[in-house]
Amino acid sequence: MARKLAFDRLLFGSVVLLVFLGLLMIYSASAMQIYLPTSAAPAGAYFFVIKQTIAVVIGSALAFLAMSIDYRRLNDPRLIGASLVLLAGALAAVLFRAPVNGARRWLSFGIVKSIQPSELAKIGLVIAVAALLSRREREVTHPTRTLLPILGLVSLFAGLVLLEPDFGTALTYFVIAGAMLFFAGLPLKYFLGSALLLVPTLSAFVWTAQYRRDRLMAFLHPEADPLGRGFHAIQSLIAVGTGGVTGLGLGHGKQKLFFLPYPYTDFIYAIVGEELGLIGCAAVLALFGFLFARGVRAAANAPDSFGRLLGIGFSVMIVVQALVNISVVLSLLPTKGIPLPFLSYGGSALFADLLAVGILLNLSQHAS
Repeated sequence: MARKLAFDRLLFGSVVLLVFLGLLMIYSASAMQIYLPTSAAPAGAYFFVIKQTIAVVIGSALAFLAMSIDYRRLNDPRLIGASLVLLAGALAAVLFRAPVNGARRWLSFGIVKSIQPSELAKIGLVIAVAALLSRREREVTHPTRTLLPILGLVSLFAGLVLLEPDFGTALTYFVIAGAMLFFAGLPLKYFLGSALLLVPTLSAFVWTAQYRRDRLMAFLHPEADPLGRGFHAIQSLIAVGTGGVTGLGLGHGKQKLFFLPYPYTDFIYAIVGEELGLIGCAAVLALFGFLFARGVRAAANAPDSFGRLLGIGFSVMIVVQALVNISVVLSLLPTKGIPLPFLSYGGSALFADLLAVGILLNLSQHAS
């Protein structure tokens, strides 16, 4: 019999700390953008932090709603089907928009200037895969009843995202689904077989586009083109290295002074390293590790398989994004457009991450 408990305050607290740190770092990293000598300069030093604060308020409301409604109500085939159709339609619609910085990823809805459907699609995928696997607990290896439907759904969403193009997010979909399948009991041999097919496929995909080849070459040899392809990687490493152990102090970083492009988005962890040092970077890593541990704990204690799979899916979703972003900043991976959860500027990613946290907090109120 399931017991109703108080929500996990430690999980809640770790997210609050990450969001608060994100607002601080966004202000520190973006305030100097007012001096951009172009029409892209914001209206004021507080422009980005105000917009992010509004996103935090909206995202917090979504998280509170997700925490208040019993998670088992999400396991409704009609609701899941309608949501998947809506998300697929949104992912297709962005392909007809005018490109921004060479990519088509955003839609506009009235007062909402831009929303990124690929971020919200992660929520829909986790719920859909959890629902299907919970109904096929004893048939997780069945090719037509379990594996092909999941592969087809993930491939559809990933394929639409690849057309934007957004290789990193598309690959994240497969990682999340793979983690959920592993937790559901899919034997390791299936993953080994998939890896043998995936490596040559990814290699071929990377070499079919010039910008992907450029990113790979910049990752392998950033010093070969320090003012071009290797610029991001080199400037990011300079920021992290300059910070040392204790950092230069909040607001005293130099790389945000138009050396590191868009320091308040995908490379905000580099500003954390420069201004808060190794201590700040380690603290951020520790908070994500703690969040993951509490999310897995909520999943393990869930009273049904649907809840357990939801918990694993959302915990992996948040932490994989964090690890990829941090790895890019430290030049451990080629450049990817994946934001750092709760810290990077951007409403769509924040909405998705806070929704995921709301469902995790919902799960933490139930125990078998």
